[in-house]
Amino acid sequence: MTLNEMIYHRKSCRSFTGKPVDAEMIEKILSFDLKPLYPEIKVRMDIVSRDKVKCICPWTTPQLITIYSEEADGYLENIGFLFQQMDLYLQTLGLGVCWLGMGRMNPKTTTEVEGMKFVIMLAFGHPKGDHLRQDLKGFKRKSMEQITDKADPRLEPARLAPSAVNSQPWYFTHEGDTIHIHCSKKGYRLDAGIALAHLYVANPESFRFFKAAHMTDLPGFSYIGSVTL
Repeated sequence: MTLNEMIYHRKSCRSFTGKPVDAEMIEKILSFDLKPLYPEIKVRMDIVSRDKVKCICPWTTPQLITIYSEEADGYLENIGFLFQQMDLYLQTLGLGVCWLGMGRMNPKTTTEVEGMKFVIMLAFGHPKGDHLRQDLKGFKRKSMEQITDKADPRLEPARLAPSAVNSQPWYFTHEGDTIHIHCSKKGYRLDAGIALAHLYVANPESFRFFKAAHMTDLPGFSYIGSVTL
């Protein structure tokens, strides 16, 4: 299954076998090419063992992927954009994945990454049972009318994107062929990056992200950026 196809089948996995992922598959994961939203923002991604992190979630796994970033403008959106590509890729390999928003690095067993901030981690591993959705009925998402000012089938991949507590804090507006993305000021800007990742994966050749100088915030929302597809 391709990354684009995985958009319509992925789901968060919370049941793992506990068997470590082997070295050959780890090499595939580390060599997978991720496209950044902001190439100029420095990031670092590592696969670490369970003892390197602290998390109260019962579905942690023997290995986790952690990501650090410079705290530059747009760094949260950039992390969401990068890590959601990884989420989709891991699931194409037959692995289960879960974002761990409550996960933290264990200060007793890890060293600080100079100049960068730990942002978030992904638990990944061999799932117990079927870890994919069979059809769109399994998605509990807002309707298209709730996330955009204009019905647009091109936004379906973003509508299906995961978000913290399934909040879907994004809203899209249209201006000609340009789509502007806004994030609720009560939401997590990282989630906007996740939605943008789905738009990129669905349109890898034509996707272009930029900041429009004339855009201002909508009431209750922050302007994140604009795309052409």
